[in-house]
Amino acid sequence: MRTRISRWSASKNFYWVSTSLITALAGLIRFLDLGSPSVLIFDETYYVKDAWTLGQNGSERAWPENPNPNFENGDVNSYLDQAQYVVHPPIGKWVIYLGMMLFGADNSFGWRFSVALLGTLAIPLVIACARLLTGSQVYAVAAGLLLAIEGQSIVLSRTAILDGILAFFVLLGFWFLVLDQKSWLAKLRSASGSALPLGYRPYLFASGVALGLATGTKWSGLYFIAFFGLFVAVSEFGFRKALGGKPGGAILQGVFSFLSLVPIAIAVYVIGWSGWIFGTNGWGRNPQQGWVKPLWEYHLNALNFHTGLTSEHSYEAGAFSWLINLRPTAFYFERYETATAVCPLPQNCTIAVTELAHPFIWLLGLIATISVIWIWIAKKNHYAGLISIAFLAGWLPWAFFPERTTFQFYSTVFAPYFVLAIVFLLHRARRKSIRMNNLEQVEKFQLRLLAIAIVIFIFFASLWLGIPTTDWYWQIQMWLPSWV
Repeated sequence: MRTRISRWSASKNFYWVSTSLITALAGLIRFLDLGSPSVLIFDETYYVKDAWTLGQNGSERAWPENPNPNFENGDVNSYLDQAQYVVHPPIGKWVIYLGMMLFGADNSFGWRFSVALLGTLAIPLVIACARLLTGSQVYAVAAGLLLAIEGQSIVLSRTAILDGILAFFVLLGFWFLVLDQKSWLAKLRSASGSALPLGYRPYLFASGVALGLATGTKWSGLYFIAFFGLFVAVSEFGFRKALGGKPGGAILQGVFSFLSLVPIAIAVYVIGWSGWIFGTNGWGRNPQQGWVKPLWEYHLNALNFHTGLTSEHSYEAGAFSWLINLRPTAFYFERYETATAVCPLPQNCTIAVTELAHPFIWLLGLIATISVIWIWIAKKNHYAGLISIAFLAGWLPWAFFPERTTFQFYSTVFAPYFVLAIVFLLHRARRKSIRMNNLEQVEKFQLRLLAIAIVIFIFFASLWLGIPTTDWYWQIQMWLPSWV
């Protein structure tokens, strides 16, 4: 008897139709009333205005005191003719600027268009990754659905700050890394012994481009370059040993792999600074000294800022608390005693936007990721290693800086790998159930898990989409005191 999942996957156009439908659903969630709230929320106060002046001048400009009300009302050009010191590189702000260039800087839809677009495009991308890692169309589509309804990913796709952009570029780099590993291993297997090939890796080059864009958005992209590069180098020794190759070949290929990945990432990163390089009035720019030395000094200054950032913040959350969703950041909160145009409910109407990770997906993701790391280490499963290394690159470095002021939304970058870990584990369970002759029961259990995730998404949707609700409903969404 054919089970539900086998019947679905047997459909000729299942993959493309399902991917299109889930991407459309994700787009609806991310673009629905995207301009609300129509004010700068949380760190949009920095990145939106910086993006606008960057696009207009090639580098960021300072603003007069208390500029947000005027900016929100359409006075977007009241910035000063004075360079603004910023600590994050320009590429993410160029991305935000593209939306304002298309739809105007005088409206919140324009501010947020680009991040919503990338957040939507992340869905077919995670589906493609899951298909490569599991070989299953159904489980790949399930990964897309889980990311589409994951709350933190939704909020960071609807807010014009850098972390959603970073997450997309890293996921793009990860997809190219998976393609590289599959194609390179196939190439090695087609050879034999000492004749194992050496050479340039085009998919690794593409991954370097994507990770250069990620690093040009936030410096934490560097962690992914380092972790992915180390994984590629170590894997090469394992591949060649298993196929009868010599260690010297792995060392020489490591040089080729480094040249495939790192120089292009550096080049893309530097190109992101083109507005500052070719301009003459960016912060710290000194035309008499050329651009290399002033840019290096700028980076040293920014590095000192990042390493010394220990100021207290009411929503700060350390790396270990990210794993249990302990302290999400409230991006926006307003309560109205009576009905208004923006909050039409008659009494105690509340609008909240909180980057709370989907509680059920996050719990499953943590359990699945721990299991996948064990499968990688104990069973030498290469695909489990790929998922594990992507998660570790997004989380582990931050665990060594407990004094650094960090926030829950930094974990958005590894949300896709929580989802991939879930479907990877579910797919393994299904394969095992075939041998254990309890396939139908396992599939029913897995479908129930998916149904629970959907129900919880509906329950928290107002918190992620900024939908007006009653104050009592918002109160029951605050499951933990630390979520308030």
